[in-house]
Amino acid sequence: MENGWDVMVAKIVRKYNLTGVIREYQSEIDTVRKLDAIPEIKKVCRSWIRKLPAVRGNDEEKSHLYRENGNEIFRSRKSPHVALEAYSKAIFAAPRGSPALALAHANRAIVLMSLKKYREAYQDCQLALEGAYPAENRLRVLFRQAECALQERDREGLEKALEEIERFSEEQDLASFEMERYKRLQQLAGIIAISEIPLDSDDVVLNLPELEEKSDAVHGRFMVTKEEIKKDAPIVQEKAVSFVPVYDPRGRSEIPPFDCQYCGEVNIIPFPCSTCGRACYCSVQCCEEHSQVHRYECPGYGKHLWYLIGIAHLGLRSFLDGFESSIENLDDLKECTAERLFEHVADKVESQHKEYPYGRVFRLVSNLDKMAVTDMIQYTLTAYMLSIYLSDFTQFFSDLGNRTDVMSKEDWSLYISGVILRHIGQLVCNGHAVSELRICTASENNCLEADSFNIKAGFLHRCFESSRVFTGIFPQISMFNHSCDPNIRNCFSKNSLSVYATRDVEAGGEIFNCYGPNFKLLCKEDRNSALKQQYCFECRCSRCVSGNDEAYELYERYKCPFSKCSKKFIVAQNVDPFEKDIKCPKCKRIIDCSCFQIIAGGMSSETEASYEDFEDAMNAYNKCKLILSQYHETKITLAHMIFVQYLPFSGLDERCLNALKKLAYEFVEIREHRFGTLSPEYVVACFYVVDLLVIESKCEGEFRMDADSAEIVNKLKKAIEIFGHGTRSRLMNYMKTHLG
Repeated sequence: MENGWDVMVAKIVRKYNLTGVIREYQSEIDTVRKLDAIPEIKKVCRSWIRKLPAVRGNDEEKSHLYRENGNEIFRSRKSPHVALEAYSKAIFAAPRGSPALALAHANRAIVLMSLKKYREAYQDCQLALEGAYPAENRLRVLFRQAECALQERDREGLEKALEEIERFSEEQDLASFEMERYKRLQQLAGIIAISEIPLDSDDVVLNLPELEEKSDAVHGRFMVTKEEIKKDAPIVQEKAVSFVPVYDPRGRSEIPPFDCQYCGEVNIIPFPCSTCGRACYCSVQCCEEHSQVHRYECPGYGKHLWYLIGIAHLGLRSFLDGFESSIENLDDLKECTAERLFEHVADKVESQHKEYPYGRVFRLVSNLDKMAVTDMIQYTLTAYMLSIYLSDFTQFFSDLGNRTDVMSKEDWSLYISGVILRHIGQLVCNGHAVSELRICTASENNCLEADSFNIKAGFLHRCFESSRVFTGIFPQISMFNHSCDPNIRNCFSKNSLSVYATRDVEAGGEIFNCYGPNFKLLCKEDRNSALKQQYCFECRCSRCVSGNDEAYELYERYKCPFSKCSKKFIVAQNVDPFEKDIKCPKCKRIIDCSCFQIIAGGMSSETEASYEDFEDAMNAYNKCKLILSQYHETKITLAHMIFVQYLPFSGLDERCLNALKKLAYEFVEIREHRFGTLSPEYVVACFYVVDLLVIESKCEGEFRMDADSAEIVNKLKKAIEIFGHGTRSRLMNYMKTHLG
C-alpha cells in the first residue's frame, strides 16, 4: 500500500536521479555516502519527518468523552468489557500528565476490579496517584489500591498503600467508616500469606538435537542435524533478538493492538507509554524495562513513523537492541571512519557471533547486492532517513558521550545508516511473521461473559481471529534454507519460537523452513516469482524440480456438473463464480453459478435471516458442491458465510443444528487436509464444531458427544499447543467449562 514515505522516496529518486547515482551496490557505507554527497536529500528527509502530524492530540476533551461513555456503560451494567475498552481509549487519547489521563486510569481500575484483574487494577491506581488525580479524591483510589494488593496477597503493595493512607489521614481526618476500613486492612496486612501462586510461564526445557552450520557454493549457509529427529520432536527453541508490532492499517486513527512490545504477550490490558500514547505494554514493569530502547522510538511513535516504513522499523529496532554490545572496546580504534568501524563490527561478529545474539543477526545475508536496484535505493534512503531521525529528533547522538572522540558525528551518521541498511536487507529475507489468535474488541463483538474474561457459550468462533501480531528476527532459525515442502512447523509463544519436525529427519539431513510460498498454497510459477522477488533465488526443492502442481490444484479445481463431461479444470484468476457464471473448457457449456450468489447475497442483505433462508442457503451450498472439487478452498468461503448468518439459529432448531454440524465437519476436514492439524487454520475451523457442540449441550434433552466430534475436540486440544500460554488457557477453560 502506497503511503507518505513511499511517495517521498519516489520524488527523491526522480529529482536527484538516484538510479544514475547509485547504479549498483558496493557496500552499505559506500551506498550511503553517495546519498550523503547530495546535501539537499538530508534537508528533504529532515523536513518530511518534521512535517509528520502528531498522532496524539493535546485536547483532553476526547479522553473525557471516552471516559464518560465508559462510565455510562459501566453504570448500566450492560457490559464491563465495552466499558473497559472505552476507558483504555480514554487513556490512549489523554495528553501526558493531564488530569484526564489520571482519571481514566482510576476509572479503569474500578472495572478491572469488578473483573478480578487486581494486578492491572493496582497499577492503574498507582498511575492515577502518580499523575494529576484530584487531591480531594485520592483517598478513594488509595483504598482501591490496598484492596487490589490484598486480593493479590501482595503484602508489600498493601503496606505501601496503607502508608499513603496514613499520610493522608495526617492532613485530613478520616470518616468513621474510612477509619474502620483502614484498621481492617492494617490487621490483614500483618496476617496475609504472601501469594505462592506461580507466575504463568511458557519457558519449557526441551530436549533439542545438535545442529551444525554448513555452507557450499550452491546452497550458501544451511543447517543440518547431527542426529536423527523423529516426527513431532522439537528441533530449536529461540527467543527473538528483536521484534516489533505489525501495524493495522486502521491504526492511524484507532488505538494500537493490545500486545506487549517488551515480552510479546498478546491480548493484554494495555499500559501505553505516557509520552507517545502508542507503544503498548502489559504492565508498568515491561514499560520501564523497555524504556532504554523505546526512548529513541518514542518521538517516531508520536508521529506514526513506524507505521509508514514497515519492515524498516524492525531494522531500526535491531540496531538499537544490538548497538551497545556491538561497539564495546572501541579504545583501540583511533581516528576511525564509518568504513573501519563497520569492518571492525563485522569481523567481531564473525569470530564471536556464538557468544552474543546480536552477532548472529549482524552476519545474516542481506541480498542487497542481488535485489533490484530500485528496491536497494529505497532501503538505503529509508536507512539514511532513520539516522537523521535519531540525530535530530532523539537524544541518541547526545548519549554517545565520549564515543564521538573515536569518530566524527558525520561518520557516526554514516555508520548508523549503513548498519540499519544492512538490517533492513536482512529482515526482508530473514524476518519471521509471528502469528497468534487475537481477541476481537468488545465494541465490535462482545464475546466475553459480563463478570469475567471467560468466553460466552457459543461465541468462540466469533471471539478470535488468526493474525500476524509481530515481526521478529530469530537468527538461528533464519539459517534454515527454504523448501516449498518444509520438514518443520513453527510454534510461537510470546517472543519465543519453537520449531518441531513434521516428518522424520535422518542424521545429516538438512532442516528446511518455508519462507511463505508453500506447495499447497501456490503453483510453481507463482512460488518462484514470489521467491525471486523477495529472496532473490530460484527454488530447487523437490516440489519445484518435479514441476507437479497436483497438490495445489487439488484445492482450486472446478468440475463440470454435466454428466457427459465431468471435466476438472482451473479457472483464470479474474473469473469469480460469485460475480458471474463460468464456462467448461471442454464441453464449452455455461455452468450456472447462481448458487454461489444466493449464499453471498444473504451476507449483504439488510433483512434479518430466517430459517427458511437457511434451507435455501444449504440447498445452494449442495449445488455449489457439484461444481467444486472435494477440498476446494471456495467451500471454506461459502461455509463461513453460512455460519455467520445461521449459527445463531442452531439452538432453536434441531435440523439446523445437525446440518451445521455436518457442514462444520467438512470445514474442518478441508482445513486439516491442506494445513494439517497443528495449524492456526485448523484451530479456527474447529471453533465452529466446538461452538455447535456447546449449543447442543445447552438444549433440552441428554447431550452425548458423538465419536466424530470427540475426535475433533481431542485434536483441537493438541493443536492449541502451537499458541502461547494465555491463548491456550482461554481455549482449554472454554472447553472444560462447557463440554467437561
